[in-house]
Amino acid sequence: MPDLTSGTGTGGIDLDDPGALRDGDATGALLHASMGGAQVRAVATAVEAGALAELDGMRPRAMVWVGGRSTRARQAAAAVSALAEAVGGPTVPPLVVAHTLPAWVGALDVVLVSGDDAGDPGLAAAVDAAAGRGAAVVVDVPREGPVAESGRGRALWLEPLPYLPPHRGFLRHVAAGMAVLTALGAQGLDVTAAAEAIDAELQSLGPELATPVNPAKLLATSVAGRDPLVWIHADAVSAAVCDRAVAAFCDVGRVTASTSVADAVRAQSERARGRPPVDPMADLFHDEELDGPREDLPVRHLGMVLGADEELVRLAAGPLADVEWVTDRGRDTAGGAPAPLSGKVAAFMARTELSAAYLLVGRL
Repeated sequence: MPDLTSGTGTGGIDLDDPGALRDGDATGALLHASMGGAQVRAVATAVEAGALAELDGMRPRAMVWVGGRSTRARQAAAAVSALAEAVGGPTVPPLVVAHTLPAWVGALDVVLVSGDDAGDPGLAAAVDAAAGRGAAVVVDVPREGPVAESGRGRALWLEPLPYLPPHRGFLRHVAAGMAVLTALGAQGLDVTAAAEAIDAELQSLGPELATPVNPAKLLATSVAGRDPLVWIHADAVSAAVCDRAVAAFCDVGRVTASTSVADAVRAQSERARGRPPVDPMADLFHDEELDGPREDLPVRHLGMVLGADEELVRLAAGPLADVEWVTDRGRDTAGGAPAPLSGKVAAFMARTELSAAYLLVGRL
């Protein structure tokens, strides 16, 4: 594991130097990542003001989540879908996640159009088509450009915070999906509770807090390095969180992977028998004459447990040589009440987004 208290010795910024972190944050990555709670609370405030009042009491044939070319919207849809299946109860409508509006969508359906790019003609077309077919349409896109001109005046809007870059809107997408499902009768997806859980989490993730007591900085130092790193999970909710974590760290230059505990154990067994290389794609880009003998570095694992029995998951992962667990032990309350699973998931995602920002700014 990298040094927990300083840069890597290759020009990195000391994570325990708040001034250096702020000076090195040229793109505002830390500032924007620290506003996850504000993003979610903005959606909660809009809902309280009646933005989704037209959906109350509806029992649609399906909820269709159109993400267009936004990978963040699709990742948010996967997380909310897993959450709804775990805690949403019997009233959750079938949830269909699609790139474009399916041809069968009509007046019996609710459509959530979610994305980062208000100039995406595909999103604008989806809003127009869904509204034209009589579906209830909720738009989770910046209200500008072609998208703002679509909807025939019948769309419901969940507008983002105007001072955040669109590509930082992942948690807003999560909150929008939770809000629409809640309006349709789903249980356990309280957006306000999620915002409170994120705010409580962020209190322990600030630049002023030292790495040993700062979960986001600890996670950043765990992910840093060049050795192969694999996120492992044992339930659908953790799988969705791991997939988003992989994407967040890939965005800042640290390529990792995600797999189930069973597959990770199987892969390690295969490596022990000397069969596949550590990275099956490594030989594709490796030239023995130019690069010398390829070094097979040991694989490290980060284990995520959210919707499963942690002791059973740890037992199943026993054969793995190196696992660092990222769990909610000791962080399972919001105020004086138990934190709902949706709140824990939102808090972990906020931690991941800020951890990726630390990795980027610290140049670890």
